[in-house]
Amino acid sequence: MRMTSWVVANAIVPAAEWLSFGGIRGMSLLCKRILLAAFAIPFLWPSDSVGLVIYRIGTPFTVTEKDSLSGAGIDYREISWSSAHLLSDLDQDSLNIGTLRPNFFGADVNLAASTLDRGGVVRVFLFASENTTIGNVLIDEDPNTIYTWEAIDPDQFANSSFGWNKEKEPETITIDLGGEFLIKEVRFRPLASHPEHYLDEFRIGVGDEYKIRSRGAGLGSIFFDPIFERVENDEPDVQAFLNPPVVTRLIQLQVPRVTPKELCIAEFEVYGGGFTSHSIYESDVIEMEDVASWGQITWSGVRDDEAQVEIRSRAGVDPHPEVFWQARPEQQDSVQYLRGGGDLSFTGYKAAYAKLSEFLKPVEQEDWMSPDTENWSYWSSAYAFDYPDADIVSPGPRKYFQIKADFFSTLEDGGKIDYIEFKASVPPAVHRLVGEISPTVCAIGVPTQFTYYIRPTIRGGDNSFDQVEITTPSTVVSVDSVRLDGIDTDFSWTYLKDSLGFDVKLPQKLGTEESGALLEVVFTVSVLREVGTMFSGKVSDANDPHEVRQPVRAGNAADEIEGDQLLVTTALSNSLLLFPQVRPSSFTPNGDGINDVVELSYKLLRLTSPVPVAIKISDLSGKRVRKLYTGRDALGEYVHYWDGRDDVGDVVLPGLYLYKFVVELQAERETHSGIVAVAY
Repeated sequence: MRMTSWVVANAIVPAAEWLSFGGIRGMSLLCKRILLAAFAIPFLWPSDSVGLVIYRIGTPFTVTEKDSLSGAGIDYREISWSSAHLLSDLDQDSLNIGTLRPNFFGADVNLAASTLDRGGVVRVFLFASENTTIGNVLIDEDPNTIYTWEAIDPDQFANSSFGWNKEKEPETITIDLGGEFLIKEVRFRPLASHPEHYLDEFRIGVGDEYKIRSRGAGLGSIFFDPIFERVENDEPDVQAFLNPPVVTRLIQLQVPRVTPKELCIAEFEVYGGGFTSHSIYESDVIEMEDVASWGQITWSGVRDDEAQVEIRSRAGVDPHPEVFWQARPEQQDSVQYLRGGGDLSFTGYKAAYAKLSEFLKPVEQEDWMSPDTENWSYWSSAYAFDYPDADIVSPGPRKYFQIKADFFSTLEDGGKIDYIEFKASVPPAVHRLVGEISPTVCAIGVPTQFTYYIRPTIRGGDNSFDQVEITTPSTVVSVDSVRLDGIDTDFSWTYLKDSLGFDVKLPQKLGTEESGALLEVVFTVSVLREVGTMFSGKVSDANDPHEVRQPVRAGNAADEIEGDQLLVTTALSNSLLLFPQVRPSSFTPNGDGINDVVELSYKLLRLTSPVPVAIKISDLSGKRVRKLYTGRDALGEYVHYWDGRDDVGDVVLPGLYLYKFVVELQAERETHSGIVAVAY
């Protein structure tokens, strides 16, 4: 879907008209930003698309979105939610219409019937062991399949030495529902043709701890609290109402053998309702056409107040983020399972491993699989769900990408995701990009000259870059020089929109002949935080406004520099407020537009949250003339102006006046004061 420039140019006018008439409404945030950038600078586009691709998982692009992206020369991919490595406790009906949502069960829905679909199990304690299959007939919604306790000879039953009786431990059936639910009612019944085979006595308990003891079977150390008991039951169709209802994932039916007759249960049902406590989605591994640089990730969805929705990402260099292990009984060790691993997708590789005989797998189930930390990053920290637009933090450039979504729901509060989008440039600007900064320690609040070192690895076919973006903790004082391979080069620079950083423009894009060359950007700025400040960097093609800006990764860019990091820390300081400045020291507020105001500026340092700040003007006797500012300020730089008027708006008399800055932090107070002159 690579579009040449004449196609794009012909699309600009109708596209602009479409935007002006509200056609952009309903588009994803990512699409809006890209298209607006594209329409804003149409004549700077190269003759061919650089390979920007937008991937969307979930609800497909609308026809309008597709037409707009195609018209702008932007490639896109659509991926169904069903193209997944893992789906756990998600509403299948919602998935079919393109929405990711945790399972919700109404009060009239039998929770037990879907136990196996959620990965739950039914365990029957039998002959000093547990069986995880024969109890499945209890929840199959087939009234003709039963679990039976066979009749016992009355004489044998009367003999207290015989197996099960009331004095012995009851037989137990335990259902792990596969998730926590609100349980209000439990029902069970015998075969309809033999109602006399009802349970004469039973107890219902819920578990408060779930530990898998070993592979395949075992409920481990679980303590069941009895919540319902009936000692003289004569009802075939049992309805046990729990008062109060309980929240649990484990239900146990305890059956003391108090009669020699045959007992059976045809169906076991559980009712309550609410959302599943934890639902999981993991996409299949998404393969790029080449290594890619990651841009923004965004999504469309909602969450209720008490629910959490967490979206994460990870990236790798091969298609298998997990390593599967195969046991070697003779050597008494395990080796990586490799059959088909080089050719199969992650889902196919997992399916092939599932067919391996269990005696050829490690004894403990948790040892069957482990993360491939050599070739894949860990899952990222969760992106802030309420702010659906963020830079992807997973490392790149890499060829494989995966997304995970976790829903943590309460009984009544859940969430949903309509789609997740991410942006990639294929190929990236450069194959590899490492950087470091020097110095890595400086005085707090003092303008310091830093050198930002960048060493790119540029392959043939890489788009390369001619622009470097560097973020700074305060407004940069100056950009002093740029050197390429030790030689000063021409450059221009501009502030970023928030002034916390700058863009440096090089004369031209670097070529493959500059691969491995050291690029140095020298600038002066103040660091305002002691705990550490990250100077992040990105590179891009200045003539392509919608290309992914490729992040600089910390590493050994310059051998002569120690640290290999982009983090700067500061020497300790006792001051919260440094370098209050008043300029000019005298001014003439006569309304002629020249020297009419005095500028009072200050920097706040070492803060983790906003603090009260006040600026007051008084005469030499200490009487307040003007309360210039009161408020709560966070770490940063601030400027206020005094126009020579007092609190009621009258111009003050000529003379000397005191200014005073006051910062309060709990019991600590810091003040700075000085004199400013008013003249006419």
